[in-house]
Amino acid sequence: MNEHIDSEKRHPIQVVAKRTGLTADVLRVWEKRYGVVEPARSDGGHRLYSDQDVERLALLHRAISAGRRISRVADLSLDDLHELVREDEDAAVHRQRTIEPGLSAAPDTYVAGCLEAVETLDAVKLEKSLMRAAVALSAPALIDDVLAPMLALIGERWEHGKLSPGHEHLASAVIRRVLESLTSAVMPGPEAAGLVVATPSGQIHEFGALFVAAAAATQGWRVIYLGTDLPASDIADVARSMNASAIGISLVFPMDDPGIAQQLSELRSEAGPNMPILAGGRASAAYREPLEAIDARIITSVDDLYATLSAIENDRVAA
Repeated sequence: MNEHIDSEKRHPIQVVAKRTGLTADVLRVWEKRYGVVEPARSDGGHRLYSDQDVERLALLHRAISAGRRISRVADLSLDDLHELVREDEDAAVHRQRTIEPGLSAAPDTYVAGCLEAVETLDAVKLEKSLMRAAVALSAPALIDDVLAPMLALIGERWEHGKLSPGHEHLASAVIRRVLESLTSAVMPGPEAAGLVVATPSGQIHEFGALFVAAAAATQGWRVIYLGTDLPASDIADVARSMNASAIGISLVFPMDDPGIAQQLSELRSEAGPNMPILAGGRASAAYREPLEAIDARIITSVDDLYATLSAIENDRVAA
């Protein structure tokens, strides 16, 4: 660790969020609830952070991504955080080296193998490749570095006529089975925080929703996966009846549905002002304005999802 890191408070929250991978919402929650850093204020009242703050927050993010709870690591010193993160990352490297030979490969290798299986319409090979990746990689790496880029490449090749609808349907069926198996493998108790996951009416692409369901399940959440193309009122009804702690929605295609803004407004109205609503998917940026209007949290990566779920869960426990 650099003992001479600048302690001057000069970085705005947007810079800190970009450097650490944490959203501004998560940063504010961690500051308020756990006092992880103490930002200064500019003349205009905006938060300002030092290089030391940035380093600390980045280490906390790495610790959370490794499965730690923020409540357990928030008070650690920089030295202790460095040591803890180093231990976690060394353990991950050791796991990669000791698992079944042939499994310890870069994510790109799995993506290439999966694409080859799709191109040759070999469902068995595709499922085996994905399951091997699931064993070898962490859940964030599997979802962010294998499944997401693989689906993007399949979509691009389909658009350019290099893959047929049959190729896409085969891949969809296999990926759905793998993600569902990851989700069902974790059986949290009824006291666990609940997350309702779905896509709103008109949104029929489900992989983003399945990603969220699988990722949340690996973090011990009680996931209620509803599938695609559901009215906002139905999603909110299930969230209320299941006493859920949050709602997750995926927006992929189309990116210009004029009815989405109304659905989002109805979802907030039906779910209540205090229900956290998380939104992700390729089209979420296109709907940023209506999402911000309902105070939804736009999720940009699996790590971002983990940090947000951690903040929600800790708020729930402390309430």
